[in-house]
Amino acid sequence: MKTSKLAVTCLYSACVLLLSAVPVSSQSTYARTVQRWGIQEIGFHSSRQYANPFKEVSVSARFTCAGEQVDVAGFYDGGSAWKVRFMPQQVGRCRFETTSNDSEMNGQSGIFEVTAQAKSNHGPVHVAKTYHFSYSDGTPYFLIGTTLYNWLNRDETLQRQTLETLSESPFTKVRFGLFPKWYIFNREEPAIYPYVQTGPQTFDLDRFDPAFFQAVERRIPELERMGIEADIILFHPYDHLGFAAMDADHDDAYIRYVVARLAAFHNVWWTMANEYDLFDPEMTSGLKVKDWDRMFKTLAAGDPYHHLRGIHNMAGWYDHSKPWITHDIIQDGTGHPGRRLLGARAKYGKPTVVDEYGYEGNNGQGWGNLSGAEEVSRHWDITMEGGYGSHGETYVHPNGVLWWAAGGELVGESPARLNFLKKIMTEGPFQDVVPDPGIVSGGTVLAEKGAYYLLRIKSTVYNQHVEIQLEDNSRYKVDLIDPWLMKVYALGYTIGGLQAFDPSMAPCLLRFVRVEDPNATEAAPVQTLIARFLKDPTIEKPPVAVAIQVPAPHYSQEYTIGELLENPQTSELVKKYLPSLPSLGFFRALTVEQISSMAGTFKLGDPAGLIRELEKTPVAQK
Repeated sequence: MKTSKLAVTCLYSACVLLLSAVPVSSQSTYARTVQRWGIQEIGFHSSRQYANPFKEVSVSARFTCAGEQVDVAGFYDGGSAWKVRFMPQQVGRCRFETTSNDSEMNGQSGIFEVTAQAKSNHGPVHVAKTYHFSYSDGTPYFLIGTTLYNWLNRDETLQRQTLETLSESPFTKVRFGLFPKWYIFNREEPAIYPYVQTGPQTFDLDRFDPAFFQAVERRIPELERMGIEADIILFHPYDHLGFAAMDADHDDAYIRYVVARLAAFHNVWWTMANEYDLFDPEMTSGLKVKDWDRMFKTLAAGDPYHHLRGIHNMAGWYDHSKPWITHDIIQDGTGHPGRRLLGARAKYGKPTVVDEYGYEGNNGQGWGNLSGAEEVSRHWDITMEGGYGSHGETYVHPNGVLWWAAGGELVGESPARLNFLKKIMTEGPFQDVVPDPGIVSGGTVLAEKGAYYLLRIKSTVYNQHVEIQLEDNSRYKVDLIDPWLMKVYALGYTIGGLQAFDPSMAPCLLRFVRVEDPNATEAAPVQTLIARFLKDPTIEKPPVAVAIQVPAPHYSQEYTIGELLENPQTSELVKKYLPSLPSLGFFRALTVEQISSMAGTFKLGDPAGLIRELEKTPVAQK
């Protein structure tokens, strides 16, 4: 019988946990030794009876490690049990002391040793080098996400299958919710909910269900052992049970409880909401705008480890410059998801993650009907503009088991090619390269000037050459890369300077890596290397290179209605040419190109006239 690597790992981990729990008194247990970035869990029991332990009892612990103090809130875990979880961040001796309004849990103390972490444990992920991420031990982290909105609200067999699929996948982050999502292809009620159920689809919002969270807690370490970050979506508007309409007190209590239970897992990220701007009565009937700033402050105050925090939009971006936001999360289903990234990097000075750019699948929805080639192309668009992306798959299977919602198996063409993207990027200095439109024509480039260039040619234009300006006085090893067939072809060596050439395929990438000894290799122009690769001597002569010109940016049909309405000049153009445009907020997320495609169905005005005017209008510089 074949035993999966995942199952063996889970069994081993369970044994370690059982052996390490040492009773200290009749009230509490804790482990004598804990690894750095592991979890110290202090368990308590109280003989007292409470009408509502969630509201009546508080318990916390102060941990002192090498002179540094960390205060951690505990939580009620059902029955007579309470727990406090702590993630030690340095090796050495730690002491704790508890505080509680229950005398049986108050004043408990203990000492434990923090040992070096396992080699596979690199610690929590944090922002690095402004636009990127690294683990706490300094190991660079390359984000390549996937979407599994509802997988924890499905049955155990399907969850196990999802984990097995993830163990063979390229993904380093999974985004998912805790509240069940009620949406097309998401119409199955879970067996258990975050709150105690008092009747059919009715809940006591003052009582969490510990069994639900215990089930979640079994999954997060399983993701961690596969090197996957758990990006937990706290709120979403796709709800039929009342969770999206909770008041401020219940929102904050939920945030505090989730953070107390889950923050000690080192692979946790927080996404405050999915499509936060749909919490608006003009967008979603029955909902109201939430005070996201207050909720972020509640989240940050409860998390002593400062896990990564962001918020996901539908049409309008949140103000990502606010101090509690660690990274920009952007939804961009326009078909041009890389276009706004340079502006976002300049505006916010933070990593940018396009967590939703459309899904590979066949579910009949515009956002879930992409080919594998388009999914891969959009992901490369994002990567080449210095951002990170999250994949999703929406092929329809029996019983409504779509990966994007429920998990199961991946059947699409994109995951293998996204794994290849990850390989290409992590083989190079991906945290040190920057988008540099001033040194390329006919493509996009990520460059560490004089050392490394990754040039992407998405498509070619007849009678227009590709050009790149390489640093002089260097020689470069040149590779031709096919991102679809996942092939790398060594072309040879070239010299620095301005070069023009005609690529042999599209889409493709060309990688230039500096050779340390510039005199050790024979060099030739890129065009000559391509001719030799094709064995076609008639194309050896390079085209004449001309100085690269970066034209002043003008508006185009790729701009969204929301962007155009933000600028008075283009706002007037929208009103002039699209006088019948509906005021519904989701229209702000559509591009003029998308509006134009709807002209045959809706009489919105003159999209073609608007496009002509936009192409003559310089982009407003902020």
